[in-house]
Amino acid sequence: MDTIHKNNEMLVILKNVMNDLYARDTSNKIRAVKHSTFKSGKYVGCYAPIGYLKSPEDKHVFIIAPVTAPVVTRIFDLLCQGYSYRKIATTLNTENVPTPTTFYYMRQGKPNIRKDSDFWAAPTVKASLRNEVYLGHMVQNKTGNLSYKVHKQIVKPESEWIRVENTHEPIISQKTWDLVRELDARNTIFRSGKAGETALFTGVLFCMDCKSPMRRYRDSRKHKDGSYGTYQGYACNRYAAGGKTTCSGHIINQRVLIELLLIDIRFKAALAQNNPIGLKEKIMAQHNAASLERRKTLQATMDALDKRLAELEKLVVTAYEDKVKGVIPEAVCVQLLKWYEDERADKLEQRAKLSAQLEVCQEDEKAADDWLAIIRDYSRLEELDRPTLLRLVKRIEVGERRAVNGHDERDIKIYYNFVGFVEL
Repeated sequence: MDTIHKNNEMLVILKNVMNDLYARDTSNKIRAVKHSTFKSGKYVGCYAPIGYLKSPEDKHVFIIAPVTAPVVTRIFDLLCQGYSYRKIATTLNTENVPTPTTFYYMRQGKPNIRKDSDFWAAPTVKASLRNEVYLGHMVQNKTGNLSYKVHKQIVKPESEWIRVENTHEPIISQKTWDLVRELDARNTIFRSGKAGETALFTGVLFCMDCKSPMRRYRDSRKHKDGSYGTYQGYACNRYAAGGKTTCSGHIINQRVLIELLLIDIRFKAALAQNNPIGLKEKIMAQHNAASLERRKTLQATMDALDKRLAELEKLVVTAYEDKVKGVIPEAVCVQLLKWYEDERADKLEQRAKLSAQLEVCQEDEKAADDWLAIIRDYSRLEELDRPTLLRLVKRIEVGERRAVNGHDERDIKIYYNFVGFVEL
């Protein structure tokens, strides 16, 4: 009886091991099939994201949904105007825009049974703004089970995501995506004040000396006519927190700063309209010291290298043919081939470095073109709001006041999006 009992125990253990191996093998096969599908750019999921529908011809391919795509465009536009996630959600709720879940049930002809998702919330907006699907790319394998035994869903590291580009028609442009990423990064770091509004220059204004952000402050002041008004200005945050031993005040009036910025924007916008080529040449000459003339020199050097590389290939063939014909000894041929190969390797290394420098120049030129296309529309700008500021300006640095010939002067540097500081 003991022998039978032990045999049964061993049989149970063996069955458990075999079942576990079978489950693991099945899980691996399913995972391999899914990964293969992911890598082919085919969508694997129950629902298409808002703005898209599954194609009737192929459920793994997205097509633009004419009803919901404008909602996606509006979300991106609102962020470009300086809205926060919460304000975008509030705006959509005020306008009675259905949520992604509600849109899904509307297409099914059913009421939204998930009442907890019948209103827009900041996380929903945030997820949409960070979804590369709207660029026309498919990014999958973001989540998965803990193991084939534990089916708990976990978020995978970005290194394990499977990204396939240009799998369907995009809803937003690359330029809009890049701008949203820039604004998104700023809004992540700099939050609204107690009253709920974000100060005009928050996240944009910095001390030129210690590089810390400038802090906004308000003060009630009495005018000459006896009335009271609110003075708004900015001061170095490090100075405000630690006093004169850490940095100086760098205090500047917000009204003065706005006027200076409007003048600079209008001036550069007028130049972009009347002399775009000249302005572009100045930008290219300043940016990374890579002027248009330098680009021409790099290209000429690249052409010369390509010509010499082609000559070396012919010399290698000629040396080998001369050796076969007996024109030159084998030892001489080997030596020539070594010289040619050494020179070829050196030229290829030079070419790779030049190619990288040329690519930087080309990126700088494209950035300059993008900036010129944007700034030219602001030659008559009269008022500066936060959306316009964020669309045009990346950073402003304020220097401390100093006395020059009996009057105060200070340095202010404006770094524009795409091109940085433009000195004219």
